[in-house]
Amino acid sequence: MNPKAVIFYCNWSTYPGLHLSRMAEEPVLSDHKMLVSMCSGRVSPELVLEAFQNGAWGVLISACPVDKCEHDGNYKTWARVVLLKSMLPQLGLEAQRLKLEWVDKGESDKLNGAIKSFMDEIKNLGPVSIPVAAG
Repeated sequence: MNPKAVIFYCNWSTYPGLHLSRMAEEPVLSDHKMLVSMCSGRVSPELVLEAFQNGAWGVLISACPVDKCEHDGNYKTWARVVLLKSMLPQLGLEAQRLKLEWVDKGESDKLNGAIKSFMDEIKNLGPVSIPVAAG
């Protein structure tokens, strides 16, 4: 069984590099849902948890490098990821299922390596099942 991942791409850093590379055609990327966010700072904790509720084995967020973000969204993202990683074990999920990568426009090789590594890691962890809140 192939792992399922949700990967959030920053529209200003990661996505342009992905779009310009041949990486989007590689088989490793066929097993994840690609979501482009106008800024990584717009990836709310609710979106991450919803991805897990909908069967994602892991969530990877790619954000502008610390010194390259024009909107300071990457700092918000970093704080949210730290918070979520501390909460995931309370939901029965390993913290490794959530990852943040700092990736700039020209770093498609770095992104490709990060995705492959992440997919291998969540494959070893296996699928998840968290209860969906009633209401």
